Amino acid sequence: MPYVVGVAGAAGSGKSRLVREMLQVLPGSTAIFIDDYQRITREPVQNLAVWMEEGADFDQLKIPVLGEHLARLKQGKSVTEPVRLSAIEARKYILFETHFGRAHEDTGKHIDLLVWLDTPADVALARNIRGLLAPMLPGGGVAPSAERLAALSGYLGKYVDKIRSLQAVQVEHVSTDADVHLDGSLDVHENALRLRDAIMERLP
Repeated sequence: MPYVVGVAGAAGSGKSRLVREMLQVLPGSTAIFIDDYQRITREPVQNLAVWMEEGADFDQLKIPVLGEHLARLKQGKSVTEPVRLSAIEARKYILFETHFGRAHEDTGKHIDLLVWLDTPADVALARNIRGLLAPMLPGGGVAPSAERLAALSGYLGKYVDKIRSLQAVQVEHVSTDADVHLDGSLDVHENALRLRDAIMERLP
């Protein structure tokens, strides 16, 4: 029976990089990414702030199809993700990159092992800023402009006003239910090897 390994963490924690590295070191693994199924985290920060003020009920966050696809993968059936229409084959270990862990019932109920990437806030913020700046650097293909710099400044303002609070909610509701905690500031390959060993021990 296939196992679902949830990989959760704040924005910039390194979830996607860890999942991709795990595909290289964990035999019999495949990956499914929550961002291929939802746009909740791309909502205006003000909308997410209202959700937080109303109680931060993770089950209010509807993610069509994803729960069904996780169930099918656990049944040994392949699925097609809705963005690139790429096939995801069912294998023994299904690496599930997620923002919500077990706090989101429809998807979290399928998780057999939950990993939390505990990345210092300053490291995660630095990674996000680097990602926003990358297209404007030499070779990035996009010329710096007042509009893009204003967008970066706006992100930093929202981070101070709202995003930090949203991340605190995520830590409170998601990280506390994790089975494995990894230091997200460490080398990604080192963390992948540690997680591989934990998976092989707990989900042989």
